[in-house]
Amino acid sequence: MASVYDPERRRGLGYKISNTMTAKHATDALQMALDNEPKPMFVHSDMGSQYTSAAFEIKLQHYGIKHSYSLKGHPYDNGRIEAFHSLLKREEVYAKQYHNLIEVQASIVWYIDLYNGDRMSDVA
Repeated sequence: MASVYDPERRRGLGYKISNTMTAKHATDALQMALDNEPKPMFVHSDMGSQYTSAAFEIKLQHYGIKHSYSLKGHPYDNGRIEAFHSLLKREEVYAKQYHNLIEVQASIVWYIDLYNGDRMSDVA
């Protein structure tokens, strides 16, 4: 799963789920976020090849978005997106058995809709 997350509003903005993690996969998640939300000033990611690819960088440049990377050995840089992924796994993914990728995608779409709208948060 590639995802774009707004830590200030605690919302999943864009996401793509597939069997492989590619530059197109990450770029599609970014495009989903851009299609549905105001353009962010920057995107923070780890240094995976999908996020350091020319395609991803070109997409960011096209929209005038700055790219911030987590540095090797600094896991706290990505703390909020990692916490979001951890919740998703604990509350949805690990609680079910899936038979195919379509079931996984449907489950994650449902969870993110719940997370963004109805789920109680520890933020007032």
